[in-house]
Amino acid sequence: MDKKIQEYLDRVHQSDFDMLCEVDRICKKHGIQYFLHGGTFLGAVRHQDFIPWDDDVDILFLRKDYEKFLEVYENEADKRFKLLRFERYPQFFDFITKIADQSLTYEGTTFGAEDFYDNRYSHPTLDLFVFDVEADNHKWQLTRLKLLYALAMGHRPFIDYSKFKGIMKAVAFVLAGVGRLIPFKWIAHRYMNIQAEGGLAGLVRDQAGAGNESGADISTSVEGGHRYLFISNEQPDPRYWGLDFDAEHLIYGPDTGMIRGKEFPIPKNHDKWLKKTYKDYMSLPPEDKRVPMHVNVIQE
Repeated sequence: MDKKIQEYLDRVHQSDFDMLCEVDRICKKHGIQYFLHGGTFLGAVRHQDFIPWDDDVDILFLRKDYEKFLEVYENEADKRFKLLRFERYPQFFDFITKIADQSLTYEGTTFGAEDFYDNRYSHPTLDLFVFDVEADNHKWQLTRLKLLYALAMGHRPFIDYSKFKGIMKAVAFVLAGVGRLIPFKWIAHRYMNIQAEGGLAGLVRDQAGAGNESGADISTSVEGGHRYLFISNEQPDPRYWGLDFDAEHLIYGPDTGMIRGKEFPIPKNHDKWLKKTYKDYMSLPPEDKRVPMHVNVIQE
């Protein structure tokens, strides 16, 4: 890897680790369960560290823990790490709440439009993903989330329509045009309501601890009985479209993965989970794909 890019990644990985440790500290203090997710989860299993070329952090909460985390974070966290709640802003970036390390700033990013977003995404970020319960008519739930995403794109400074094919390009163009006429905050709150239509996913204590070899007493329950879960703010990613997960991955608490010699929680049965999302996850991608996703220049 180019020396300058490696120096960039070294600094970003330190920032990523600092953010992750701060989140871990707050969650432990308040009894909040989270899990490593995405590339951070994969890195902890495959590399026992961050993926060498990855430049952000992904974590995952069940809905109840996510909401509790938002309640306590801003009063607890180091002011260096700013919480960016997507529903608070009039512009659309995505439907993912983020934490940004404001001590490190990029000269520019791969998505551009730094001025449009008031530079709030021009930093290393930690992304918060949410596990929700599938509603009874889950396909209709997913379809509405996708439609709202298309409407929300009207609140971006530009749209890359080359990512769409055939009739979907025309549909995206029309929906984004309509979306410009609708305040983004309305779209965001509608999206959040649909995410949670199936009930609130959360962990409860099972005093009997039946079947729990570790002796811990955590088991998983969701409102309305045991149903499948889905990562409701990952749906624009084709890898996660329509993908659901059984609660077996969360029952009896987490396993642990390693990042920089420190243990962090990961879902149980991680081999099954990672095969479902990444297929042959222990194989490295081609060399030309081993590059930072967001940027490789830091503002001095």
